Amino acid sequence: MGLPPLITRSDLTRVGQDPRSLARRQRKRELTRVRPGAYVATSAWEALRAGERYGLRVAAFNATTSSAPVFCRETAALLWGLWTVGMPPKVHIAMDYRGGRSWNDIRVHAGDESMGLVQFGGLLATDKLRTTLELISTLPFMYAVAVCDSAQRPPGRGKLPVEPGPDTEPRWTHDEPMGAPLSVEELEAGAAGLPSQAKRNRALGIIGLSSPLSGSAGESLSRAKMHVAGFSAPELQHPFNLRDGSTALVDFWFPALRIAGEFDGEGKYLRSDWGKGLDVAQRVLAEKKRENAIRAQRVTFARWDWKELMAPGVLESILREAGLRPELRRRTSLQK
Repeated sequence: MGLPPLITRSDLTRVGQDPRSLARRQRKRELTRVRPGAYVATSAWEALRAGERYGLRVAAFNATTSSAPVFCRETAALLWGLWTVGMPPKVHIAMDYRGGRSWNDIRVHAGDESMGLVQFGGLLATDKLRTTLELISTLPFMYAVAVCDSAQRPPGRGKLPVEPGPDTEPRWTHDEPMGAPLSVEELEAGAAGLPSQAKRNRALGIIGLSSPLSGSAGESLSRAKMHVAGFSAPELQHPFNLRDGSTALVDFWFPALRIAGEFDGEGKYLRSDWGKGLDVAQRVLAEKKRENAIRAQRVTFARWDWKELMAPGVLESILREAGLRPELRRRTSLQK
């Protein structure tokens, strides 16, 4: 389902109506102002999810500027289905000048407006490689790892990548990535062209730690935190053969100590395409049965959720309680 239609001041002027009526309808709560000069029906706005509201802000900016803006960084990442955490507070655009600045809810970044661009319907955005490199060379370490993991993520089993184009309707909530997955070779070649040695080194370090096997943003952030805390690198998506003949994967596997780690994101229980037609209660019971079948193979489990992941020191404590011990390793600037 697409976004609801915008009503702009220029739309009314073009058909000979008074654009001041938009403000009057806003005061009556018939319309909600998305940004100056662009409105949407309040009933439609209230039905939108956070990602769709952000997308409507982007569409409103695109509709009220004199020339087509180039969307980049976190805004382009959402279009590509790259893993970001939460909605960006600002809309990010690239412009051909030195030094970024902001006004209202727009964040401007210095960048070439003509290279590495694609169309998502009526929106112009930086391509997947450029978007990924700009983010992994600037974002805090754990968020950079999540973006780099997701840039290499293939579509679901049996599905072909969907490439954006002039007829592609922009999507702001994704279960699947857009475009073909990037290879390590593509990422490393792109990193070599970054404008400073510091950015090149940082990007190459993130690429070296990244993995297409990560199953979610939460799993990527968890692995990044483990790395910073000095824990050994786990195997990802390790398979276990269960008594009933099925195979179960665990998010993290530490073979030396037979410890499995699992990140419990809400998607595991709420996504319509994940639970094989089961309701939430049935999914929880199935997950418990699965865990017990793995535990029976002399496996210790450590589990954590979003709240525990984001709280300082909590994930580290959970892993220690399960029996893991960090290795002594000097912290580097990459991990900041």
